[in-house]
Amino acid sequence: MKKGNDIKKSFSSRRFKMGGFQTLTMVIVIVVVVILNLIVGKMGISVDLSSDRIYTLTEDTKKLASQLSDDITMYYMCQDGNETAQIEKVIEQYDKLAHITVEEKDPVIYPNFSKDYTDEDITDNDVIVVNKKANKSKLVKYSEMLIQDVDYTTYSQTNTLDAEGKLTAAIQNVTSAETKKIYTTSGHEEQALDDAFTDVLSKSNVTTETLETSSKTAVPSDCDILLINGPKYDFSNAEYTMLETYLKEGGKAMIFLNAGTSEETPNFNKLLKTYGVNTSGGYVLDSEKCLNANYPNILKPDVQEHDITTDVGQKEVYIPTAVGMTSEKEVRSTLKTEALLKTSDSAFSRADRQETSMEKVEGDLSGPFNVAMAVTDSYAEKTKGSGYATKLVIFGSYHFASADFAANNQFGNRSMLLRSLSWLSGSETSTLAIPTRSLDEPMVTIKEGNRIFWTVFLVILLPLAFLAVGFVIWYRRRKS
Repeated sequence: MKKGNDIKKSFSSRRFKMGGFQTLTMVIVIVVVVILNLIVGKMGISVDLSSDRIYTLTEDTKKLASQLSDDITMYYMCQDGNETAQIEKVIEQYDKLAHITVEEKDPVIYPNFSKDYTDEDITDNDVIVVNKKANKSKLVKYSEMLIQDVDYTTYSQTNTLDAEGKLTAAIQNVTSAETKKIYTTSGHEEQALDDAFTDVLSKSNVTTETLETSSKTAVPSDCDILLINGPKYDFSNAEYTMLETYLKEGGKAMIFLNAGTSEETPNFNKLLKTYGVNTSGGYVLDSEKCLNANYPNILKPDVQEHDITTDVGQKEVYIPTAVGMTSEKEVRSTLKTEALLKTSDSAFSRADRQETSMEKVEGDLSGPFNVAMAVTDSYAEKTKGSGYATKLVIFGSYHFASADFAANNQFGNRSMLLRSLSWLSGSETSTLAIPTRSLDEPMVTIKEGNRIFWTVFLVILLPLAFLAVGFVIWYRRRKS
């Protein structure tokens, strides 16, 4: 009987009541968490906790979606269970935007579905962007959205995500009335377009085609922008006449200079001078406006006010190994030259490329110089009508569009390239500044001395300190 009373008392003891209260609280918390999880899952609520919000859509995409007049369907082609998490997370965000619907299609269940939109083979995680009203579609391959590059010299792999850039560019492609076309000159050892620049072009609804100027008598009529990218050798007299005619009739050109040419280029220089631009030759050094004192050739010029530089803001702009430019003093009244990027007054142009001194020597030309310029000639507009004004954007170096400075929005180079395309081709052109995102976790490097210190501290000193404190506490309790 006493044993029964003891059991009964244990259920009414303070310890039991406290334990019961704690257990009940835990149960309530678990139930609330489960219910909230179900609600959040049902409503499709998610939070991007990645370090640089790589799964969150940019304002460019949101703005484009808000301005759509046609409804867009994005077909996510993937067999159930084979979804790639990085691609899926980005695609899910599009389904929340106005005028855009995302539908999953299993290519195993619907093997012929894609044939209505593309003749290409479909792989898991490909996306077909469709504008049914305009009867236009664009296939975005998985390999274009998740890029894996292997450096076989170090056997290291880099992973980049470009899902938003490619998908938003596809939406723009199927909703735009027309696609702009750039012809790039060839035959003079022009520089290959850097991947960073081709990325800008592909995301701006621009297609490119090579123009072998030596075999042509005229620039094609569908050329929206003529691109001359760092030619090493000069244009012939016939090529000069063809380019001059194209520009005189209201042509648009984007020109990148090449400080590395060892040949005289009188026709190319004459073409630039016709539009009020003189080149210094050699390359510019500027100890005041540069990356640092060790690299006075990597210029960090002053950004001038212009439509092309509007989006630069507080970002720095870099242009390495640039040819200096100045405006011709006496030009026709219809011609207007404007500086976009300018060096300091202490800049000079190195004439002798063999000279290694970082200081100005005899023969160098004194600055300041422009290292990027915009030119407008309204003569064509007067003769052929509104919208035919000749326009040129000239950068002092093709390195301006390199991956080091134009691959993302860290510097102002990318925005200047984008704004140049808009300024040249017209305000109706919509350009996108959606960079690729790295999926690789940044590595933290610890110096050897610090590594030894923290190893000794964490592995030896800290455990010994805990042991010492524990021993003191044990000894005091034993004595008391």
